[in-house]
Amino acid sequence: MTLGVAAVVIGYAAATHWAVASGHADTLGIALALAPVLVGLTWLSARTRQPVWVKLCAVAAASGLAVLAARRATLAVSLLYPLPSIVVYGGLLWIFARTLAPGREALVTRLARHVHGTLPDDITAYTRHVTWAWCVFFAAMGLMSALLFAFASLAAWSLFVNVLGLPLIGAMFVGEYIYRVQRYRQFSHAPLFASVWAFHKFGRRSPTPGRGS
Repeated sequence: MTLGVAAVVIGYAAATHWAVASGHADTLGIALALAPVLVGLTWLSARTRQPVWVKLCAVAAASGLAVLAARRATLAVSLLYPLPSIVVYGGLLWIFARTLAPGREALVTRLARHVHGTLPDDITAYTRHVTWAWCVFFAAMGLMSALLFAFASLAAWSLFVNVLGLPLIGAMFVGEYIYRVQRYRQFSHAPLFASVWAFHKFGRRSPTPGRGS
């Protein structure tokens, strides 16, 4: 299942970059731009424990985007391309940042407890800082995507978002892991894959609101 999802994500990124770089701004371009947005909004409305009005807004937004695509409005097709990256990075920023509110346990702290159980105070503080670091990373990725789309060529923007996006996320995982292992040598660190798998499992369940969520 996980390998299948990874294959779909990589295939989507490759297809989108090809469509952008080759200038195929047609129905295929619209479909590639809107597909992850519609899927993401539908999944969010179905899986998360949010108020009804939030789910209705998500469904309304998805329906509006579908109508826009169907009617091929006067909006240039190319303007639809940044939507997936905005939704993805904005959504990830929201998922991480909301756990930094007062009275809540930081997301990375929760994942670390899931892997290790009880955490020392210094590791607890560190994992909260890592949650902040991921927030900055996602905000920077979203901002860079917007700046490149606004001021660089469409091909350069696509190279950053569709080709370099996943490797940069992977580099963030690896870089943080190397720093953590070197900084806290006395702590029994789980393998890197365990951290990635813990986040994957977190994404498959719907946390309850309130303290520790």
